[in-house]
Amino acid sequence: MSVALSKITNVIKRFDYGRGSQVGLIVSIYRSDYDSEMNVFHGRSQITLVNVEGPFEPSKKAPAAKLVAGYGNTAIIVPADDEFDGVQMSGGTFASTSDSRFQRAVEKLVGVSHFAVAIHDRRETWAEYEAFSR
Repeated sequence: MSVALSKITNVIKRFDYGRGSQVGLIVSIYRSDYDSEMNVFHGRSQITLVNVEGPFEPSKKAPAAKLVAGYGNTAIIVPADDEFDGVQMSGGTFASTSDSRFQRAVEKLVGVSHFAVAIHDRRETWAEYEAFSR
């Protein structure tokens, strides 16, 4: 197992899947045929946005995530856990749903509606970032 995959696996093991936590809206993950093992939501097809109105509890199948403001008038989605010291970036995946609460939440957050939002769940330590990105 690679060092990066081991770190992501440890994050997932520590990840609070939401039992007993707040509820939110389930959205679908869209990706190409490639599913990077460096993404926190690797192998998942859904996530639960715990800061968007909805009736669903996060689960192992649809772990907790948050909709947050990105750069300019963009919204991004990040894992709900805040335990990471390093670089978090787009993992090449997007999330969307036909539920209008999602588009309303995006518009309320950034002033414009998006039909798909980038998921920023790829995590690298600063050393990995320097090695992979320079």
